[in-house]
Amino acid sequence: METLERKQRSREQTRVGIVLTAKDIARREGWQAVSIRKIADAIEYSAPIVYEYFDSKDILLDEIRNEGFRHLKQEYERIKKVYRDPEKRLFEMSIAQWQFAVEQPEIYQVMYNLNGAYCTIPVCNSVAVEDLSNTIREIIFSFIPKSKESIQKLYFEWWSLSHGMITLAMMLREQQPLELSEQVYRDSIRRFVRGLR
Repeated sequence: METLERKQRSREQTRVGIVLTAKDIARREGWQAVSIRKIADAIEYSAPIVYEYFDSKDILLDEIRNEGFRHLKQEYERIKKVYRDPEKRLFEMSIAQWQFAVEQPEIYQVMYNLNGAYCTIPVCNSVAVEDLSNTIREIIFSFIPKSKESIQKLYFEWWSLSHGMITLAMMLREQQPLELSEQVYRDSIRRFVRGLR
């Protein structure tokens, strides 16, 4: 029994090591440089061993993508517990998304297929992204109980504003200081949230 548990722990450690190595390569060289062979070389395993854990680069990217969505979901749940006011909740969730993108850009890139982090598995099929989206929809609904279609429209507006501005800030990092982009982001989100009342 103990041997089986040890093997399972070892497999999980190897799996985590593969994911961490992929993120590290992406952080240093960009997602275009990430390959199963390069990961295998970095962790000193053969490529077939890595394929035992992830059948393809897409499966690996999808795992990293879902990890990012699960992390944001946990942060959103924390915010829901801390703040009662829906306006404050939505604003803080938006700020959490910004901070996540700035602090972990390589994961954010995979989540939204940015900067060469292209995963062919559709993000809309992800349970993790749907959970995250439902959290925002619930907050919007708490402002103004409306039909499902109206809430979806407002959610799309929020998501377009938040994700669009984050993506632009990442792209324009060399032309505009991140601090200025963050201030514009905060002001825009604040206006959107106030407009829901």
